[in-house]
Amino acid sequence: MFGDRDHGEFLKRDAHFERRHDGPPSERTARARLRSHHGSHVPPHETTRASSASSASFDAGFETRAGQGDRVSKPNQVDRISHALGFSSHARSRARHTQAGGAESDGDGFFFNAAESAPGRVDEPRLAFDPGAFARIDEDEDACHTVSNADVWAEPAIGVGSANGLSNKKASAAECCAACRDLGDERCNLWTWSPDSRACFLKRGATPYQPLDRRPGIALVAGAIWPKMPKYLDETPSRTTPPACVATMITSNGQPYMNWQTRVFYQTWLEAAKEPGSPLAHFTRILHRTRDDELMREIPTVRVDPTHPECDNGCDYAVKDRARAIARWAATPDARRCSHVLMAEADYLMTRSPPPSVMLQRGHTYGFLFGYIIPWHADAMPASERLAEHAFGKDSSTPRPAMASVPQSGNAPQVVHVDDLAPLSAAWADAVEFGESDAVVKRVFGWVRDMYAFDFAARKVGVTVHYPPVPLNKLMVQPPADTDLGAGCLMHYTWSPILSDRAGKELWRFDKRSFRGGSGSSAHFTVLEQIPLPPAWDASAGFKLQAGEVVTEPGLELMRLMASTFNAGVARLTRFPEGTRDAEDVRRVRQEGW
Repeated sequence: MFGDRDHGEFLKRDAHFERRHDGPPSERTARARLRSHHGSHVPPHETTRASSASSASFDAGFETRAGQGDRVSKPNQVDRISHALGFSSHARSRARHTQAGGAESDGDGFFFNAAESAPGRVDEPRLAFDPGAFARIDEDEDACHTVSNADVWAEPAIGVGSANGLSNKKASAAECCAACRDLGDERCNLWTWSPDSRACFLKRGATPYQPLDRRPGIALVAGAIWPKMPKYLDETPSRTTPPACVATMITSNGQPYMNWQTRVFYQTWLEAAKEPGSPLAHFTRILHRTRDDELMREIPTVRVDPTHPECDNGCDYAVKDRARAIARWAATPDARRCSHVLMAEADYLMTRSPPPSVMLQRGHTYGFLFGYIIPWHADAMPASERLAEHAFGKDSSTPRPAMASVPQSGNAPQVVHVDDLAPLSAAWADAVEFGESDAVVKRVFGWVRDMYAFDFAARKVGVTVHYPPVPLNKLMVQPPADTDLGAGCLMHYTWSPILSDRAGKELWRFDKRSFRGGSGSSAHFTVLEQIPLPPAWDASAGFKLQAGEVVTEPGLELMRLMASTFNAGVARLTRFPEGTRDAEDVRRVRQEGW
């Protein structure tokens, strides 16, 4: 199946994926620290819930009934739910006042205090962080986006004929890059250069963000001519735009498998958000479930009733409610706490803050290219055509966008301007629901069908998705397919490495799908314990992965970083979620509520 984890021989041309198996802050940035069961763990610039204390723009003491469209207030639960969102005691007092009078509905079951803090009603553009305090170098890579010891797959540049490679010698990588740029991006957008032979290979790929082949032994230099990525901080923000910052958002159906991952990711996010100059300011978990779960008091959460309530207890496609839940949340004031939203997933670890440059201007997102998402590939075309008909219509007299112009991405990780989020997520949700009703889409795209739906939605609404390849991507890497962090800040641990020595003896594994937790775990809850680290580097050990791939020293160090980041998150957690004492408490909350 095209959408299954074994994506077929055609992906082996894409070497990035063939190994896969499966200064001091300014006054305006100094915010009150918020406290919870875990203490003062919110960074000084955290305006998320501190802003609630001065301008409670979203009253989560009211919850929506998506199925019936009615609105239900829960006066006796304002304290609990506002605490789940991280509100201070002052905010809870304001929530009671708002509940008594002055709360306005957004028309879809969410309430906010419009008089005091409707998002966008600001006197002047604001920054919620100090980009000058960001310590790491945050600048665009050189215009040639040069990477040493790398190659890139693509067809020869258009119109160069035999005047390529050894017949096109250049004195340096920079000269080879210039030759590509001189042809124009319609003819050349990728290049490789050999330091030994001086051969310059000019290429044209479907995307200039083509993943790089960085396997051991490659002695070439590779680069690309990227399109312009207009930085948000280079423009004057609109007076109707929320403060410049990044709100992180994940979704969950509240299943135990999702919840242990969410707990760890949130702790790593909290640490990364403390980095001086970090644009990270808010965190929201969107829970698409018919009732609250055990994490409501531990992690900032907005609950939305699902379109498919059967997924509360597991279903054939656990993320089928994700897009619609995001679309509904995007219409609320809670979604507009920052100028940008980082859409993430539970099985991420955040090793450090993303730089401010991932915040792009309206109409542009900063994301990640997934090599198995190829809308125009022959195997994908039956389902791609179905999604294209849904997005652009069946009228053959109206030209459709070229299939090659559909992004090779997905909803996460993706940094989206908040003004783009509502139309993009609405179109995405429509595409997902269409796909769930279409046998061809489900059969061909399988578990990645909501990723394809996102890409067609982005093309439909006119959002340009930028996704530089690893190691230049500033968002994510995926060990063990990626072998160093590069410019990234997130690690996606979906690929489940199993490390062996030369003789085949298993030395270490990190497989989220077989993770069962520590003592006290039950069907309702996974008790988190730290995991062993991979062994230290030993050149004589012959380290390899489960399909025989050679493990390099940088690759092993990245896996060690992944495990140590996971452990650091676990170390900051209590054994059971805030408000519960044991597994029986968790079971009771899940089945009966708080």
